[in-house]
Amino acid sequence: MPIQGLSEKRRLPRAGIIRLGIKKIKTVQKGGKNVEVEYPAEVDHFVCPEIVQKVYGPEPKALIVMFPVENEEVFFQQWYRRYGNGILLCKGDGAEAFAWDFDKGEMKKIACPCELLKKGACKAVGALQFILPEVEEAAAVWQINTSSKNSIIDINSGIDFIRGIAGRIAMIPLLLKREPLEIHRIEDKEMKTSSHFTMKLSLEGTSLKKLQLMGKIKPTEIMLPAPDESQPEDLFPENGFSPEEEEKKKEKEKKAFEQAALKKLKQDLEFYVKQYESLGSKLAPNWQKRIGELAKKEEFEAAIEIFKTRIERLKKEAEEEAKFVAGGTDAK
Repeated sequence: MPIQGLSEKRRLPRAGIIRLGIKKIKTVQKGGKNVEVEYPAEVDHFVCPEIVQKVYGPEPKALIVMFPVENEEVFFQQWYRRYGNGILLCKGDGAEAFAWDFDKGEMKKIACPCELLKKGACKAVGALQFILPEVEEAAAVWQINTSSKNSIIDINSGIDFIRGIAGRIAMIPLLLKREPLEIHRIEDKEMKTSSHFTMKLSLEGTSLKKLQLMGKIKPTEIMLPAPDESQPEDLFPENGFSPEEEEKKKEKEKKAFEQAALKKLKQDLEFYVKQYESLGSKLAPNWQKRIGELAKKEEFEAAIEIFKTRIERLKKEAEEEAKFVAGGTDAK
């Protein structure tokens, strides 16, 4: 029997972390001495492991991503987080939080946000999890953490927009991009501007119609390419066919294909003839006889083109006559 509260839980396999910045070193004065300290610095590209760089290059500014599930609370968790010595000390949702109580050695519930948010000790953090379908060697979930409010807003907006068009978000190929954004702020009573690089979901290269069609495909089938219908060589018998048998087989297949193509052309011609007659024209006896004698692909194609031209002409004449009548002018 399964264990309630445990056996139904699942974890997606993790591939690794993709970062939005790098660590730099600067020298500062500390206790009268020059000390080198590390600090995070934002970059304009995704900082990817080598396995991802093999596909997208050393400094990619866009990645093709897929979200593995529909629920954004699973693939894009957003919390106020506070860390200390690399350990998560508090996590809240803007109404309440669970913070570490050092006196009791356990988590306690507190109001959220608290004064530590204004002091910068706590930040809003979004953890975006996705699949990189182009990176075949790592069929698992990648993660990007961001504390940019603009990135969180833009990604949430992109999720809603795409879901509104396609009806879902899971397993649809999307473009995750870094884009420059100018931030204006007041500092020491002066207006200052700084550039940052936010994340956005983009439909670049994908039409709305294509996105709607992708939404209709089952998520389990979205990654399957169109099958290669050419004949696999490994289906031949180990010793092969005799040349005579192979030639007979090829000739038979060729005739069957030609017959099927002629049948389709004949059906197309019948369709255009009926359309021609529905517009008030009658097929002359010599044309009826000629159509019955058609036997070659080129003959059927030529006849189809003739009837297409005649149908277009009749439609145009009907439109012009309708405009003339609508104008209220009597022909005398």
